Amino acid sequence: MIRWLINTMIASMIFFPVREFSARPEHFGLSAEDVWCRTSDGVRIHGWLIPSGATARTTGGGASEISSCLLFFHGNADNISIRLPKAKEWVERGISVLLLDYRGYGKSEGKIDQGVNLYQDAEAAVRWLKENKNFDPSQLILYGESIGAYPAIELAVRQKFRAVILEAPFTSIKELAKKHYGLAPDFFLKDFLMDNESKISELKSPLFILHGGDDEIVPVEMGRRLFEKAPAPKEFFAIQGAHHNDISLIGGTDFYEKPFRFAVGQDSR
Repeated sequence: MIRWLINTMIASMIFFPVREFSARPEHFGLSAEDVWCRTSDGVRIHGWLIPSGATARTTGGGASEISSCLLFFHGNADNISIRLPKAKEWVERGISVLLLDYRGYGKSEGKIDQGVNLYQDAEAAVRWLKENKNFDPSQLILYGESIGAYPAIELAVRQKFRAVILEAPFTSIKELAKKHYGLAPDFFLKDFLMDNESKISELKSPLFILHGGDDEIVPVEMGRRLFEKAPAPKEFFAIQGAHHNDISLIGGTDFYEKPFRFAVGQDSR
């Protein structure tokens, strides 16, 4: 009972889910398929699969088959609807996108009560893409936005994907909590460690990191430390003058073009 109360409190300090969608794909001129995945612990989660006209083709049976896809794991606030502008940029570059809501966000059922839930949700999406769209991991680009870096790294230390892109990634929840709250007892964070720094040296996928030079939420030094410990091939793009929530605006075209070219370049590796 005590553990449950602690986890509920910690989750409420880390995650800020929103149920209502503020926009839909059609508002951005995008078509999308509603995706429903079942996690290993039985939770039903929702996402939008947005095909790119440049990569979608029709199979002999008439079904749509997508040759390359970016799997987007968003940050700790709101839901997939506010990530549609980012998805549109990738779709316009010929990469299809699956926007995934974690449990408790948007239409996804359940709620987060420990850090591993994010990995379970992400793993369910990868499995869905394999079973329903015949994707191989070599066709998938994992995109981890802020806290989404955790499930992206967890997946990519287990198998090789086409590329991993991390936006404003953190070293660990423990270090982040100390920065923002000053005190982070190990007992409280036991089920929310999300220790990216201890895992990233085991990464099996090419890595691209984007980080705002003036990020006030996740210091750019955290991103640099992850980059230093990650194996090659890898690339780091510090966007000077950018904070945590305006990084795509300050970064402009380069925010999308640089990681896109990096990911595309992995085809020949």
